[in-house]
Amino acid sequence: MKYFLSVTLLLSSLYSFSGHHEANETLMPVAKPGQIIVIYKGECPTGKINESIEIVKKTIAYERKNSPVSYSSSPGVWSDGTVGAVDLHDSIEAMNEAFEWQAGDKKWSALYDEVASTCGITVEDFTVVNLTAK
Repeated sequence: MKYFLSVTLLLSSLYSFSGHHEANETLMPVAKPGQIIVIYKGECPTGKINESIEIVKKTIAYERKNSPVSYSSSPGVWSDGTVGAVDLHDSIEAMNEAFEWQAGDKKWSALYDEVASTCGITVEDFTVVNLTAK
């Protein structure tokens, strides 16, 4: 009985110290109020998805090195098979500054064009929507 009680106490304390019971309490919001989430989505044939995502990754790496305003970006494939990325900007002003830089940067524009042409579409075919976190 003493052995059983010791093992039970040990196992229950390991669970408490591991923090698993706090997992739902520490989940942070995706964005803080006022931040802007930008979603890019474009149709892409199944056989071109991996190639296009690699170009999106190159575009994001280029942004990180060269954009005058910092923001985070993640590439991905949506559940409907479209490709794209999600960006997180600190504010609407920061997003607009990033958009201005993108529009004026020839290399960034060429990379965006390359993603689109790999998928057999144009950049105008991409859906771009913004969400303002509240």
